[in-house]
Amino acid sequence: MGIIEVLQIDLERYTRRKSTYWNILRLFFAKAGFRALVFYRFGHYFYIKKWGFLASMCQRLMHHLCSCFIHPAAKIGTGFLIAHVGSIIVGGGTIIGDNCDIRQNVTFGGNFNKKNEDGRMQPLLEDNISIGAGACILGPITIGANSIIGANSVVTKDIPPGKIAAGIPARVIRNVWTKQTCRKL
Repeated sequence: MGIIEVLQIDLERYTRRKSTYWNILRLFFAKAGFRALVFYRFGHYFYIKKWGFLASMCQRLMHHLCSCFIHPAAKIGTGFLIAHVGSIIVGGGTIIGDNCDIRQNVTFGGNFNKKNEDGRMQPLLEDNISIGAGACILGPITIGANSIIGANSVVTKDIPPGKIAAGIPARVIRNVWTKQTCRKL
């Protein structure tokens, strides 16, 4: 999938309607979260092509114009939504799945004293995850699909799929309510 197709999917997630080039331009100037995502997408493209200078320029522009830091080496799926862009930090080895959304002041960081069995030091987020404001996700952990991380939580251990986690350190507090779980009741 090309960078334009990925940006169109991201745009539809922001606007909840069919994308046009006018919407892309309007949203780029109106929403700092979308602007940061565009800088990341181009920086990641340049990073993959091994054009380090251009990737670094995209990263610096994002940092200065959007007040966030997303490393070009991070792997972020389609439909990524940044609700409020202030002080977001995403480390280089972080892997984020499709249709995830984050709020302001979220940190995805590594634990350099601890490695996963596959050599990762940064977190892995599966699909459809929502992360509250001020959360810190640290180390080579995995957050399961369809999970919610509460605001100001510090996650240092794996979170199973379909769970809500909150606190310092984050603990699973209950299951996410979905149509499937409601039918079982």
